[in-house]
Amino acid sequence: MTNAACGRATGRRHRAALLPLAALLLSAVAAACSDPRARTDTAPPSSPTRAAAHPRDLVGAWESARPGSNTTLAYRFTEENKYKYIGLLTYSMGAEGTYELTHIVEGTYEASADSLTLKPRSATVTRKNPENPERDHTNKPVPLETQHYRWTVADGKLSLVHRDGTEFDFSWVSR
Repeated sequence: MTNAACGRATGRRHRAALLPLAALLLSAVAAACSDPRARTDTAPPSSPTRAAAHPRDLVGAWESARPGSNTTLAYRFTEENKYKYIGLLTYSMGAEGTYELTHIVEGTYEASADSLTLKPRSATVTRKNPENPERDHTNKPVPLETQHYRWTVADGKLSLVHRDGTEFDFSWVSR
């Protein structure tokens, strides 16, 4: 998915069109649990080729935030097969304030050499819209949906490809 697909909305019509896309984007990925016992290695996982990946290569924090984008996606995968995902969409609405949509998912994962299954245990959405504050909500539960991906890790980059073909790319942040 390109930054253009995430888009920057400037008018009411564009923002209204962006909301379903944002919900789809933020729910299309689900992911990572932080663990205070997690290692603090400073080197990213490395697999010599995109085809060679080991489940331990997932362990750590991953982020997708391209320059100029108004969307940030992040995962944390633990050695205990837990994950937490956070998706954040923000954009300025001028003098009215900032629109914010935050999606948080926690659960467990199963990984093989090329297959990743995310099984959420909880999922919430928080919405703040200065143009429509009566519809705002905080940590509103959303349906739990198991996600299936093909995955690869190479050169500090994690690629997740959803069954529908949508690809998400993440950069390694830390263990």
